[in-house]
Amino acid sequence: MSEPLPPEVVHADARLHAIHAAIRFSAHLNPQNIAEARAAFLAGAEAPPFVYAPAAFAAEARAELDALVLPRLHPLGQEVAAAVAETRALVEALDRRDAGSFERLAVLCDWLPEADDADDVPLTPPTGPVVGEIAADRMLVTLRDALRARDLRDWEVGFDPVLASRVLVDSAKRAVRVNPAARFRDTDRAGLVAHEIDVHATRGHNGESQPLHIFATGLARSLLTEEGLAIAAEERVRALSPGFVARQSLMIAAVRRARTMGFRELYESLVPAAGRGGAWQISLRVKRGLGAPGAPGVYAKDTVYLRGYRRVKAWLADGGDLRLLYVGKVATHHPVGAWLRAGWLRPGAVPAMWERAA
Repeated sequence: MSEPLPPEVVHADARLHAIHAAIRFSAHLNPQNIAEARAAFLAGAEAPPFVYAPAAFAAEARAELDALVLPRLHPLGQEVAAAVAETRALVEALDRRDAGSFERLAVLCDWLPEADDADDVPLTPPTGPVVGEIAADRMLVTLRDALRARDLRDWEVGFDPVLASRVLVDSAKRAVRVNPAARFRDTDRAGLVAHEIDVHATRGHNGESQPLHIFATGLARSLLTEEGLAIAAEERVRALSPGFVARQSLMIAAVRRARTMGFRELYESLVPAAGRGGAWQISLRVKRGLGAPGAPGVYAKDTVYLRGYRRVKAWLADGGDLRLLYVGKVATHHPVGAWLRAGWLRPGAVPAMWERAA
């Protein structure tokens, strides 16, 4: 029988979870006026005039996070402290909206590309029609049915127009959100169920059975594993797009460039490889959240897909046990085996798709 966790660790974790449950961070990260801002940019503005929901929560959240007692001598106390630090940096970035705050967030979360992260990009933009396109409402039903089939009945699925991505999973709120303007292919069904439900939602659900909420919402520096595992799941069900590496290599290149380029210069540099539509989407993703998108600065989160995929694949090839990644939202570098042996965690169920799609 393991020793009980220190009360300060449990309390700090509960308060951190309450903040994540109360605040929809994506609503403050993504611009509210994407269509209008794009029209202004294409009409000649140096940078799109993005409008954001004000981070009115920032002062109270910052004060509460700063007041938490974090006993770092306990291994899980260290993890709660690291998760608090990441959340504190996100709050600061959304409040200040300056390049320095977003850079500190990226460093803390391990989002910045390393020297050996290749960013070889295609020389010409992708061509060809979208085949078998389906509406967002059909994808919403597919995701809802997948949740029910896995008995995740306390999760909800709904539309959210303030998204820069097509789908978002918010484990703190047990919610899957779909962008109503997003375009989907029929072949996306299996891939998005594997990615969003069999990784994001399932790891969040399994994490809820652990003694700390951070295992449901995500330990610090776990996002590379989270997204890398999700991409590996798409590959497992044979739904990974053939252009994934090329697109994500271009995203890594864009993150590097955005640190020294404003929106217009970044956009123009991406057009030869991505086309004008692709250049807009990439520039939007790496400049969102920033109050001055026309100046150097980057929201670097999107490097995690390719970097995380490579990291997870290498970890599995080296003998990593997939079951360890399903105790909750942990990373490949976390000592999950030791935590299980100490009795602080319990095993989590691994989705059947990992066995079926050999």
